[in-house]
Amino acid sequence: MGGRLNDLIQVAYGGKNVILSMMKNKNRQTSSVFINNLNNNSNNKNNSLSLKDIKDNLKEKKIDNNDDDDDDNLINDKKDFLNENKNPELKYIKSQGHKIPSSQTSRFWEFTKLAVGVGAGFLGEKTKRTIDSSSSSSSKSYSAIFTDTNAERIAESFSRMRGAALKIGQVLSIQDDSFLPPKFVEILDRVRKNANPIPLEQLYNTMSMELGENWRDKFQLFQEDPIAAASIGQVHRAITLDGREVAVKVQYPGVADSITSDIKNLLPLLKMVVPDTAYIEKSLESARSELLLETDYLNEASNQLKFKSLLESRQQQPQQSKYLKDLYVPEVIMDLTTKHILTTEFVHGISIDKITPDNHNQETRDWVSKNILSLCLSELFEFNFMQVDPNWTNFVVDFENKRINLLDFGACRQYKQEFLLNYLKSIEGGVNRDVNSILEYSLKLGYLTGDENKQMNDAQAKSIMILAEPFSKPYYQENNLKTYPFYEKQIAKRISELIPIMLKNRLKPPPEETYSLHRKLSGCYLVCSKLKSNINATSIFNHFKNSFYEKL
Repeated sequence: MGGRLNDLIQVAYGGKNVILSMMKNKNRQTSSVFINNLNNNSNNKNNSLSLKDIKDNLKEKKIDNNDDDDDDNLINDKKDFLNENKNPELKYIKSQGHKIPSSQTSRFWEFTKLAVGVGAGFLGEKTKRTIDSSSSSSSKSYSAIFTDTNAERIAESFSRMRGAALKIGQVLSIQDDSFLPPKFVEILDRVRKNANPIPLEQLYNTMSMELGENWRDKFQLFQEDPIAAASIGQVHRAITLDGREVAVKVQYPGVADSITSDIKNLLPLLKMVVPDTAYIEKSLESARSELLLETDYLNEASNQLKFKSLLESRQQQPQQSKYLKDLYVPEVIMDLTTKHILTTEFVHGISIDKITPDNHNQETRDWVSKNILSLCLSELFEFNFMQVDPNWTNFVVDFENKRINLLDFGACRQYKQEFLLNYLKSIEGGVNRDVNSILEYSLKLGYLTGDENKQMNDAQAKSIMILAEPFSKPYYQENNLKTYPFYEKQIAKRISELIPIMLKNRLKPPPEETYSLHRKLSGCYLVCSKLKSNINATSIFNHFKNSFYEKL
């Protein structure tokens, strides 16, 4: 079970990660300084090829431009199938607010109480299973730590603390039952949807510190009840003096200062269920660095401006527009943005977690899934710049404008071409069902040392082939498929079954770059699975693969 939790921490939320970014500075930067400081998180290491090597490698590369007919209608211009649904009315969070524990001492005490409670729950469930041999076999298939009572403890504690703790709760809440018991996930889902907002006093103090004592004079209207409350901040609807409807994201006070200590305090709790070969310390250090960045809202605004520019430039190109035209990034309002306040264009719709097979037709669900997969592949192989937080509330379906609004750019990652080439070639190996190619490029990527045993090599090759199934013409042909049934194929569950083998036989941690990459990719697959999508994604993959090669 430790392997499963490690997989959800490191694969589902980052190849082996658990969280995301944060920081602190009360000095507001000017928009001119900010715009000249566009984010460029190129932290990639150990790339095995130079650009000259890449180009030489591709001299004899034959690019497959024969896209499948099944995806020619990837984006239906009229999108009549979206007319069955409408955008919901706005709902505000009515709450007195809960003061966030901000001192290291108070947060340490919260983690200590949680660890003691979870440990007691684990021992109680263990004893119960030993005494009561008639308990259901389904509950025994999960670790004794994942009880409903422990889920309640975690949900309550994380919602109260916010920050890094709540981010972990959100990660846990977007898993399927291959990782955690369904009831456990259901309880934790409250963490993702209903974090506690801060009291008005703390809200006023933050607004005054960031925008000045006369901050109310900068708005025609500022709705004090938030429309959303998450791990790092809460969002308020407002109207600017020039009449624009905006979303004002206000960071929780002190949350940036708590990241490092929170990560340190979480480590013993995670070690209760994560084996040594999970390299959890390395995962958490990567998570800490990203979380620190995510608390810098000027950095997020920079990422959002950059992503909007990248997307819109491709939407003006006919070939790219086919795959990206139904995506939208809101405007950033720089005059009302600081280190701890981010103001953007307000967009309407519902998050994709509210798109369900019971309430939405197959065409709508397939349309969402195709767009999400197109976005993921374009970020990798077209933009070389990825928003790596797969939280479902970051993707909002706007039925009136017939588009998907993209939100929350605090966690973004730049990738080098050398890394992306090796990664693309490893996926191509999976697409072509070529084990030797998979292992060759897994070695170049740094997954393998070359000294692994057969069990590890087999598990690595099999996991990549499973990952590549939705993009593989040979797989479709072998299995007589025209579309890929994501829910039936259970990609996450099948890969999770290989994790114990990898943990037992791994000789080194995965490449640092893949933590964030797999967080996004696995999140996309989970979306497609939960939507029960049936789509042919081979032409999507071929398009962005070819686009990447043509730019080399």
